[in-house]
Amino acid sequence: MKTINLKSVSIILMTILFFLSYNQTLGQRSEDLKKQSYKAYLTNSLSIWKIVEQNAEKQYNASPNNMQGLLNLAKVQYGLLNTCLANEEKKVFNQYLEKAEKNVETLLEANERWAEVHALRAALYSLEMGFSPSKGMFLGPKSEEHIDKAIKYDATEPAGWVQKGGSKLHTPKAFGGSISEAINYYQKAIELYERDTTEIKNNWQYINTLAWLGIAHSKNEAYDKAKATYEKALKIEPEYGWVKHVLMKNLEQAMEE
Repeated sequence: MKTINLKSVSIILMTILFFLSYNQTLGQRSEDLKKQSYKAYLTNSLSIWKIVEQNAEKQYNASPNNMQGLLNLAKVQYGLLNTCLANEEKKVFNQYLEKAEKNVETLLEANERWAEVHALRAALYSLEMGFSPSKGMFLGPKSEEHIDKAIKYDATEPAGWVQKGGSKLHTPKAFGGSISEAINYYQKAIELYERDTTEIKNNWQYINTLAWLGIAHSKNEAYDKAKATYEKALKIEPEYGWVKHVLMKNLEQAMEE
């Protein structure tokens, strides 16, 4: 019978504990960035987004081979760019767009079938078209290609359906746009987000999707559904300023007309 080498067992156990601790640390860092991003989104603050982006970059640089860390950084940059569009800060937008695009390309080189990253690439194209609608004819098909890949590679990833909904909502009807289809896609994304309560906590992309679903209902003149959607968003986050002070007031005006 072979004797147990206690030293070898000890080394193996220490190695396992190290990796468990390391993964927990990475998970905690990701959660911290998620909370910071949520605060930046709610406050609509580019200043806070820039700080979060710096934190995400430091975390990634500490472990440059960690693709999840790079994804976290790219998602923070997407949030920052989204706020640039909301505030019409084109100069800042241009400063960060190239960085985000480069990070997304690196992620796709590492894993061409990464659904969430394809959705992120489509989202960057969408934001770029938001600032420059004239680029729609050129960037639109590229965005659609990445949306289709996102859904193809993982139909359970909400981000792909969010982008599909946005594409249908913002595309003119003559070119394939459809408000009713946008509503269906946004609802699909929300259902996928809500499968996991930990996924929707402090998740700005989730409440942002609720807001856009409400907008789509309003555009479809389904005002009761829009109101219910906005109320749901405010129940989740009572300090959701965009919904509370802008979208709800727009809805009230539309219902009075």
